[in-house]
Amino acid sequence: MKLLLQTIFLFCVLLGHVGLGAATGPQISGPARVELISDVTQVAPGEAFYLALHFELEPHWHIYWKNSGASGLPVEIDWELPEGLIAEEIQWPAPQRIELGGLMSYGFENTVSLLVPVRASSSLELGMPLSIRADVFWLVCKEECLPGDASLTLDLVSGEKSVISESTSLFDAARERLPKPTTPWKVSGMVEDETLILTIEQAGEKPLPGELYFYADTGGVIDPNAVQDLSFKGKGLAELKAPLAIEQSEQSLKSFSGVLQSASESWELNGLVGVKADQDNSVMTAQQTSQGFEGFLLKLGLPGQLLLAFIGGLILNLMPCVLPVLSLKVFSLLKHSGQSRSKALLHGGAYAVGVVSSFLALAGLLLFIRSLGQQIGWGFQLQSPVFVAVLTVLIFLFALNLMGVFELGTSLIGADAVVSQRRDSLGSFGMGVLAAVVGAPCIGPFLATVSGIALQADPLICLLIFGIMGFGLASPFLLISIFPKLSAYLPKPGAWMESLKQFMGFLLMATTVFLIYVVGTLGGAEAIVRLLTSLLIVSIAAWVYGRWSVPIRSKRTRRIAMSVSFLLLLGGLAFAISGVRKAHQQMVANASDVSKNGNDGWVAWSAESVESALANKQAVFIDFTASWCLICQLNKKVALRTEATEALFEDYGVVTMAADWTSYDPDITKELERFGRSGVPLYVLYAPDGSTTVLPQNLTHSKIREAIETSL
Repeated sequence: MKLLLQTIFLFCVLLGHVGLGAATGPQISGPARVELISDVTQVAPGEAFYLALHFELEPHWHIYWKNSGASGLPVEIDWELPEGLIAEEIQWPAPQRIELGGLMSYGFENTVSLLVPVRASSSLELGMPLSIRADVFWLVCKEECLPGDASLTLDLVSGEKSVISESTSLFDAARERLPKPTTPWKVSGMVEDETLILTIEQAGEKPLPGELYFYADTGGVIDPNAVQDLSFKGKGLAELKAPLAIEQSEQSLKSFSGVLQSASESWELNGLVGVKADQDNSVMTAQQTSQGFEGFLLKLGLPGQLLLAFIGGLILNLMPCVLPVLSLKVFSLLKHSGQSRSKALLHGGAYAVGVVSSFLALAGLLLFIRSLGQQIGWGFQLQSPVFVAVLTVLIFLFALNLMGVFELGTSLIGADAVVSQRRDSLGSFGMGVLAAVVGAPCIGPFLATVSGIALQADPLICLLIFGIMGFGLASPFLLISIFPKLSAYLPKPGAWMESLKQFMGFLLMATTVFLIYVVGTLGGAEAIVRLLTSLLIVSIAAWVYGRWSVPIRSKRTRRIAMSVSFLLLLGGLAFAISGVRKAHQQMVANASDVSKNGNDGWVAWSAESVESALANKQAVFIDFTASWCLICQLNKKVALRTEATEALFEDYGVVTMAADWTSYDPDITKELERFGRSGVPLYVLYAPDGSTTVLPQNLTHSKIREAIETSL
């Protein structure tokens, strides 16, 4: 039936198009009246405007959506535009279901406006007349179907500023009919018994409607003639079953894309297809994209996830963001390698409790924020300029302590200097907290997948996974405390340890430099100057304390020195917090007025940019990154931003996009969740057909080449 309609339509169009002339104003073709309208009368160089094909149909006649359903053909437009104007794809309104002859079609009745964005070149000559022509073809049906066509023209002019036309209300009404870009619920998909099952979970205050229908973007995916069944599985949880079309049921469905519609609203919907309906979307995506050892463990369910969490936490000890803090604990172990078993166990246990409790606290905070309806990911604390500034000051103080500027017996670092006398485990606990706070944002091997699963699972499962992750981080030191004989394999204490201690201070200084860089990405040069000034004040505080609060000084001198140091420390912290916060706010305000140019020349990621590239049959490579992610920066240097890789992308026509998560971005957070991740890095390659390949976290040029050659 559909093939017959297509043949008739093309024949009639070719027949009717002979000698067809263009006309201005509305044209009437059978039961349809169509007009080409612009939302501006004057076009400004470098700006975008909208054209609209406005259809008015006689009662009970209809035209078709981009997926026409069981029969029919969508509207097509051939543009003839002056140089300097580029028309993009049609922005389709949400369709309605229309039954004709026992077949279910998707289209529009009465009136509909099809919006088309048009971009004007920045080099557009002022005062130039702009003659636009659109050759439009459509099929209009009632009980019978008639092909229609029209050649429409519209005359505009270029000028310094855009001039709004009188058709504003028409364009506003057309935009109201567009589906909303995101759903207010969590939606995941799976295929079972030749049926696409969409699991819809309430994520905020908006309740689930009593009626839902899914329109696939393209034909041959969902059977339009089959009934879609919506069933509720509990409060805030529903399943929509949409039977697949015959041609689709014979092959694997990897993704779904279209419009989800209730009785009164509609939303754009897209996602990856999983394997089980009762699994969370993050688990589905993880199982689909993870291979090898990681994929094998994920198939084991919760036990496999817990093992991945432990291994990932263990490997975290070797990550660059944790290594400077790790060096402090190594120093402590060397210094107390001869202590008794009970003392070793006490400090190893305190360190483990500090790490695990911090991981649980951070996970609990994140779950709480998510329960308020906020999109947030693991590592969110380094998106806060205030947190990074305070952490920078803390690490800087630790470095000064190791370098001998001051000694503080009750500090986190100095605690191990008196531990044998006081049996004090506070220092070990504090060191565990610091290791967790600094190490948590580092998404090392295995952690990216398992953390994404945890943060979208039940709260108890989430806390269990992150607790095991923290236990993995703490396990090497806990193991040595349980079996003190292992410390015999460590170097023996000696005078050389003072040099080692000072060298480790330089490691922490390197961490300080990195954190200053992160603050700069969050607040610009102003934030860096503020933070460096505060570090100068803090260093003076440390120097005063170290020089005049020692026991050889009088009590009065020590008290004055401690008071001055304390006031300088508070002043330095307050100066850093207020200055960095203000600089960050100013940077965000300025960024809202300037379009992003991407990262290192790459296109700034957006869902719309990806869709536009795929619509033009282009492959897309997305780098989900953040300035505070050391793995991300390393991968850029060795794999992503190299001449060989850039040439590879150019040879295959790959559009490169950077999704910068340095500052909080709910859209990027949601996209990370869609791939089952809670943090960066994440590397995704889209083939022109929309299929995706997730690359490993540790990138090389050869891995990128292999993914491109396999997928394209």
